[in-house]
Amino acid sequence: MKRLLSWLAMIVVGVVVVVFSVSNRNLVTLDFWPLPFLQDAPIYIPVLIAGFLGFVFGGTISWFSAGGTRSKARKATRRASSLEKDLTILQVKIDELDEKRKQANSNK
Repeated sequence: MKRLLSWLAMIVVGVVVVVFSVSNRNLVTLDFWPLPFLQDAPIYIPVLIAGFLGFVFGGTISWFSAGGTRSKARKATRRASSLEKDLTILQVKIDELDEKRKQANSNK
């Protein structure tokens, strides 16, 4: 269900981007201040570039801010794995002791 919603959202965003691009083909002059360059481009190009850069920078900031949480999750996973190994070893020891107890009781 989650994957379907993700695909639907991507399709909607894609349609909006295409409609926006087709509807806004007027030229705009970009001034790269303080450089002495001027560039004419359709208005949708700088808007889409700005949106893409915002998406990339926002994702980067989110990724860095979640670093502590990912670190804690890795530590918890390692601890759980270690505890599972310890549990397995202890259960083997318990089984061995039960076997010895049963043998001792049967020899009496």
